[in-house]
Amino acid sequence: MDWHDLAYFVCLVEQQTLTACAEQLGVQHSTVSRRIERLEQALSLTLFDRLGKRYILTQEGELLYAQAAEVQKEIVTFERMAIDQNAMQGSVIISAPPVLANEVLIAELPAFRERYPDIVLHVRGDVHFSDLYRKEADIALRLSRPTQDDLLIRTISHVNYGFFAHQDYIEHTPIEQWQLIEFQANARLSNWLQDLIHQHSYPVIFSSNDLYVTYSSVCQKLGIAILPYFLAAKNPALLPINPVDRTVMIMHEIAATAVSHAHIDNQAIPLVQSQPLYVVMHPDVRRSARVRVVAEWLGSVFGK
Repeated sequence: MDWHDLAYFVCLVEQQTLTACAEQLGVQHSTVSRRIERLEQALSLTLFDRLGKRYILTQEGELLYAQAAEVQKEIVTFERMAIDQNAMQGSVIISAPPVLANEVLIAELPAFRERYPDIVLHVRGDVHFSDLYRKEADIALRLSRPTQDDLLIRTISHVNYGFFAHQDYIEHTPIEQWQLIEFQANARLSNWLQDLIHQHSYPVIFSSNDLYVTYSSVCQKLGIAILPYFLAAKNPALLPINPVDRTVMIMHEIAATAVSHAHIDNQAIPLVQSQPLYVVMHPDVRRSARVRVVAEWLGSVFGK
């Protein structure tokens, strides 16, 4: 027996004529007739009495109709589940700043793979913005908000930045000789550093547009640099600095500065700056179930 014949049976019961049933299902009325005949032959039962153009259930048909309607619902549910499972297959391209891709995403990939083994993630560590209109990526993680109004944009976290130096640099360099390492790839952070340079006469000893190079130079005890807290935490010897007072910050000072926006605004030189992290998609790709799943996963990863 073809289980799909049940859909014709249930529909004909509800519509009562071949023509109405055919219109409902989008087929020829001869197809409906053929399917009903095949079902009756498979069951060795007469399901309908034909009264002119109307099809009226026989006693046997009445006994089977309720059960057939339930079975048909289960078949539809099963098919939808199969479609959803199939939708959880394929690739999703994520564009992300390299430091976020390396330090955060990679550590979470095993858990994602265990849950969604048929989704293949392509993680691109891009220092530039991937063009979502040209489908260079399905999802982009960005630290600056896109200006295009038609993109889907959601804030999923914040990244805190501060000034850091190696413990040996602090202990062996007189405070009047402290020097800065400049990270140039982020306009907001660059302006923050320039304010410090101009107001407190700090010299710049080294500059780079690569955050990993900047981080490595601090680890090599070259000077003080702006780093994200999650990256600086990789090396316990890197300490948070108050470059205005030229002192090492303690934890309660960091916490108070990070959460009190009014306190930051009232300082000539903020000690901590927080940048929103956005997940961005083109509206067209949001229709993909696997892209939505990946977007929600990114929100959970960075929202921890």
